[in-house]
Amino acid sequence: MADDLEIFQSLVDQDGRYQREAYAFTLEAFNHTMEQRRRDGLVGHIDGADLCEGIRDFAERSFGYLTRTVFSQWGISQTRDFGEMVFAMVEAGLLSKQEGDTIDDFEDAYDFDEVFERSFIYE
Repeated sequence: MADDLEIFQSLVDQDGRYQREAYAFTLEAFNHTMEQRRRDGLVGHIDGADLCEGIRDFAERSFGYLTRTVFSQWGISQTRDFGEMVFAMVEAGLLSKQEGDTIDDFEDAYDFDEVFERSFIYE
């Protein structure tokens, strides 16, 4: 993980949109998603939509109703931001992609207001 932290810091230095913790979280969420899929008997490639759902699940488990606040602190405001970080990590050698994968796979996977705020409104 120490090497990963150095890579995350390098990514932050190159493109300051996201905090180092955002990259670390996204990689952890990727691992969480892979593990969930294994438990469900699914193996193979994770596309952008699958990863966004895994990120949502991992974020809600990790941060609950504070997810939106945490993401905002890290520079994340939409699902495409995860795609930007994933593709930066691909370029850095932390993740891999398949030929058909594009950053657009992460575009509007869900609405942050709907998923991270309204789902926690108590009536």
